[in-house]
Amino acid sequence: MTLPWIFLLLGLSGAHPQGSAEENEVQRDIELIESQEIENTIGNLSDPTPSHMLSTFAASSTTDPPATSAGPRCPGNQVMLVNSTDCICPSIMVKDGDACICPVGFRSEGAADCEDVDECAEDGPGPCGPHASCTNTPGSYSCACLRGFLMSAGGCQGPVCPDYTVCQDVDECLESPAVCEGQSVCENTLGSYKCVCGPGYQGNGTHCEDENECVSGAHRCDANARCSNVVGSYFCQCHQGFTGDGHACFDIDECAVNNGDCQHNCTNEPGGYRCQCTSGFQLDRDEHNCTDVDECSAPGGTCEHICINTLGSFRCSCRPGFQLHVDGHTCVDVDECKLRNGGCSHTCANSPGGHACRCPPPLLLNADNLTCTNITSCGLRNAGCEHTCAVGAEGRVQCGCRTGWRLGSDLRSCVDVNECGDFANGGCEQLCVNHPGGFNCSCRNGYRLRTDDLTKCQPVCDPPCQNHGVCVAPNSCDCPPGYPGVRCSAMCSPPCAHGGTCMRWNQCLCPPGWTGAGCRTAVCELPCANGGRCVGPDTCQCPSDYAGLQCLQPLCTPACQHGGRCVDVNKCTCAGGWQGARCQIEPVQCHTPCQNGGVCVGLNRCRCSTGFTGNLCEKTVTTPCVPPCQHGATCGPRNTCSCPEGTAGHRCEKLTCPVVTTVVGMARAVRKAFRESYVDRCGPLGSQLCTKYRINQARVYLQAYRVGYRVQCPDRKVR
Repeated sequence: MTLPWIFLLLGLSGAHPQGSAEENEVQRDIELIESQEIENTIGNLSDPTPSHMLSTFAASSTTDPPATSAGPRCPGNQVMLVNSTDCICPSIMVKDGDACICPVGFRSEGAADCEDVDECAEDGPGPCGPHASCTNTPGSYSCACLRGFLMSAGGCQGPVCPDYTVCQDVDECLESPAVCEGQSVCENTLGSYKCVCGPGYQGNGTHCEDENECVSGAHRCDANARCSNVVGSYFCQCHQGFTGDGHACFDIDECAVNNGDCQHNCTNEPGGYRCQCTSGFQLDRDEHNCTDVDECSAPGGTCEHICINTLGSFRCSCRPGFQLHVDGHTCVDVDECKLRNGGCSHTCANSPGGHACRCPPPLLLNADNLTCTNITSCGLRNAGCEHTCAVGAEGRVQCGCRTGWRLGSDLRSCVDVNECGDFANGGCEQLCVNHPGGFNCSCRNGYRLRTDDLTKCQPVCDPPCQNHGVCVAPNSCDCPPGYPGVRCSAMCSPPCAHGGTCMRWNQCLCPPGWTGAGCRTAVCELPCANGGRCVGPDTCQCPSDYAGLQCLQPLCTPACQHGGRCVDVNKCTCAGGWQGARCQIEPVQCHTPCQNGGVCVGLNRCRCSTGFTGNLCEKTVTTPCVPPCQHGATCGPRNTCSCPEGTAGHRCEKLTCPVVTTVVGMARAVRKAFRESYVDRCGPLGSQLCTKYRINQARVYLQAYRVGYRVQCPDRKVR
């Protein structure tokens, strides 16, 4: 069988006349057998693998399938991205369900690559027909008429001119507007035509896809506009705060309308605006209204004495005895003595914020704090004495002082006596601290006062001496025998481990789970088996072949796979039909049979025949038909079209009348011809008048006969 015969058979198998349901069913069975034979023939012609290599591969695949990894894998012939679990199609392949197929105009090369189909390499006139040259392009081809021929809807033909002298170009685009399909448009050329992608689309004219003008930069949107892509075009929309058609956008002055709803000032900006407040106010959270600023609450204050907040501002005030400076912030003392001597009868002494009247001895300030009077008794201001006042036998006033004080030179005030200034240091052993009217003894660093004698000091050891040790100097202990450690602590060499406490010389109190010298021996209540070693409280360090709390669980290295269980050292018990030392050999077993001629090659894993995919080969690989199916037909396997009712042909390009089933009753009859017509409303093109002739049978002994009709379209009307 040769390849041209195969292509002829493929072309013939796609078109057949439409008959009864039984005939259609038989015809489909014949087509399925023919297509299977064609695929087998093509595979034998194109597969370079020798027959002995095929038999060897088949034998090895049934007896020793390859080991599968326990990790995730991609369905079909998809591949996994590096450092990821995402699956993609290799090369330029596209997804079709779980499988990867080559796009139109390409064919598979190996399992993960596509090569361009050279449509121009076909035998015979090729896709462009006679009198034309074919140029192959990636995924498609283009045609150009030879010299002396012009492109038309039927191919390249010789020019026919009315006067046979001057030839005019034929506008194929005008004669056949639908010569270019999809989103491509026809562009007339001298003596021919070409298909180019329409505005908003890009491609080679045969296959056109939407062009994203917003990404490619082919749009003409203003810099202050947003570009949005749509299929076949795009549109521009000005940003908020701008107005225009998107191609030209202008700023909107929001402040021109109602001051932008700002309470105080409005400032326009490109694409927006902002509200501002006058001095002494701040903008609220709504960014429109203004609130008074309390300047008096600012850290540090703005006034020296008193701050009084006002709406939009503030003012300063001073305490009594001061007046506000010309700067409006600081306060200046008022000298009351300059005005009538401050009201004093004798001497006036000014002070910040006030003044005081003073009297010369032996006069004393009266109760009005202004006038001076002679001293005659202790009843008036204690006769001016600071501490005690007494009247002598001669009627003279005498002042005295409390303990720790002595009478001053003015014979009225009292001066502190420094008890620490004598040679005895106030009787203190170390430090003497004087204070008004008395003194205290203190100690140097490392010492503290004794509780039984507040003039004596004793050394301080922090932390204190242990085990009846005596502190003899700052942080220095006199320790008893057996406790040579710091602060008379016990000492163990080596030190107690794992939280143990040294009780006496080299004697440790161990925590639970540890024992021995220095608390370095672990205790395991349950012994470690199979050569394991106790390394911690109830913790076993197991050899490489065992695990578990007591090292009783055997290990298999590498681990058992696919649900296998390790029952002994490096011995696995497999489950689910898996075999091998590590249960790594996949069983050839499919619980649900493979469909559409698929072959079981593993555990619930099928190798599908051409045109099918899925775990059970239940999915049909659908690829766009070339040329495309017409009148709403769907593309099926092997580049064949499934035609709807009312259409026929290899690409469902022919319109046919639907089949009418005639039901005839009774038996004996005479033959009589009738002509009938009806309107077909089922087709994709709308109404179509169909006319047929039929032979009805009627009983000869009846005056009238009855003929029934049963049609598939309920909207069809018989007339």
